[in-house]
Amino acid sequence: MSYVVHVTAVVEGDLEQIEILINDYRYKCLENQLGMEQFFVCRSVEQQNVFLYTQVFTDQDAHNIHLESDDPKWFFEQMQEKEFKFQGQWVAGTEINSSAGQILN
Repeated sequence: MSYVVHVTAVVEGDLEQIEILINDYRYKCLENQLGMEQFFVCRSVEQQNVFLYTQVFTDQDAHNIHLESDDPKWFFEQMQEKEFKFQGQWVAGTEINSSAGQILN
């Protein structure tokens, strides 16, 4: 079963530049993180300074490896250098099984 991490991030700063930075982070992760299967990024319609992203990993170990890798470090260094603020909350869990024969996606 996949391991899914969902992050809600409230940011402050140049929102267009933050969006570019988050998107660059997504592509770096997808390129470098062998255990990352997908990385979705959305921007809230109601609150322009809120970003939602969902990362799908092969398992929890792949997520732990990601956390210790250079990509998150690079992202937060960039946020700090540009004096952008980032407050995130994340939840994670293992994907649940669907009923036999039921196609969900």
